[in-house]
Amino acid sequence: MTEFADTYHTGWFVTLAGYALMGLVFMWGSWKECLYFLAALFVGAFSGLEDVLYYVLDGKHMPAYLPWLYRNPLVFETTRAGVLFSVLFWLTALVIFYIFLFVWRKERPLSTDHAFSSSDAPQLLNSESSQTLNGDAVRIDS
Repeated sequence: MTEFADTYHTGWFVTLAGYALMGLVFMWGSWKECLYFLAALFVGAFSGLEDVLYYVLDGKHMPAYLPWLYRNPLVFETTRAGVLFSVLFWLTALVIFYIFLFVWRKERPLSTDHAFSSSDAPQLLNSESSQTLNGDAVRIDS
């Protein structure tokens, strides 16, 4: 079966590139989602996660040594513990990247002082209708 390895890997890379392209097309216009999708796809494909999932979902014991991951740049060691550590490390990096992109905000929260100045009035009130400001009816005619 090893004679088909090159064909398999070529097909796998083409399929992976197709997934990446489809994801970018469907999320086009939202750069954060595109960036996170590509990072998550790359980590999921090259961090050893798929090997761990294969053994877990198949109910098999993971071998002590995984030689096919030897030249993988995201896997630190090809031992069972090394692959598990690599997967944990890269998934933690994805979580931190997600928090950085989507949760953590650089802008400061708005102040709690909601006092309006006279320069805010034209933006707050519609000139064609009457509005209520602090319980008093206000009508602005132009």
